[in-house]
Amino acid sequence: MSPENSDFKGPEKRKRSQKPSKAYLRFESVIKRSLNLLTLQVKTAELLQVSNPNFDIDLTDMSRASIVLSVAAMDAYFTDVFVERLVPFIKKKGPTKSLTEFLNQAGLDTACALQLLTMKRPFRRIRKLVESHLETVTTQKFEAIDRLVGVYNFKEFSTNVARYSKKGDRLLLIIKQLVVRRHRIAHEGDLNMHGKPKPIETSDVRRRINAVVLFVAKSDELLHRQLNS
Repeated sequence: MSPENSDFKGPEKRKRSQKPSKAYLRFESVIKRSLNLLTLQVKTAELLQVSNPNFDIDLTDMSRASIVLSVAAMDAYFTDVFVERLVPFIKKKGPTKSLTEFLNQAGLDTACALQLLTMKRPFRRIRKLVESHLETVTTQKFEAIDRLVGVYNFKEFSTNVARYSKKGDRLLLIIKQLVVRRHRIAHEGDLNMHGKPKPIETSDVRRRINAVVLFVAKSDELLHRQLNS
């Protein structure tokens, strides 16, 4: 099923100067796949009901797969956008204290800094160091997102995004519950105490994934505004 036939609506229209980051475009491509799974589940259930009313098969794992994809998309977005804006941030804002400390943790010590002086593309080396460092970092929880974005001197980032979206703390709660469900799916198979799959509603999953879309879209806008202010 193509993205055009999915339930994906994308973020609100931006101002002409606010182009989505490459990280957001990658996020968008994955989130479309996630929502396509939900649409496919509904359509498949309808077709099976018409063609063979006695056909008994549980299609809800498509919703669970959709949840896992959506959280993975959000996780990847924040590490991707961090790397993407690294060099532009350094060039515009300079080596701030928080960024300097982060780069030191990523391996940019004095010896490495001296090596950069002899390189033709020092920023490329810095970016590679950060990419390697972030391979071990997950940004599925707001605390982790705030720590990472805080390196760019953006305090209480998730709270600010929620306010900017005009949804407030409710938006964060909806996403937090989706992340918890993702962990149960990935680590426990989403089973109840009797070893049966827990109930799951496609409409609820779609609502929560759309909340993720809103959160990431507004995050991208705020990061764009900060870098261009």
